[in-house]
Amino acid sequence: MTEETAKGNNPQLWDKLLAELDEKLQLGLLDKVKRVKAYHFESDILFLEAGTDEDDAYLRKGGTLQHLELIAQDATGIREIRLRAK
Repeated sequence: MTEETAKGNNPQLWDKLLAELDEKLQLGLLDKVKRVKAYHFESDILFLEAGTDEDDAYLRKGGTLQHLELIAQDATGIREIRLRAK
């Protein structure tokens, strides 16, 4: 298990999301997502806690979050992403 997958409750889904970001060449977004402090899949929601304040601000941008959500929906079947406060 890698450091990235040890941050949450479903390493298989998390790896699918990271692989999808990598495959779609979303490298800036991939870097931010890899640095999350924690993730948690619950039903059809993915909860994320950003690793840094800068990453949190980046992920909270409407277009960025929506883009990540669309990729995550395809890769993992979730319906939405919610960011937890640091």
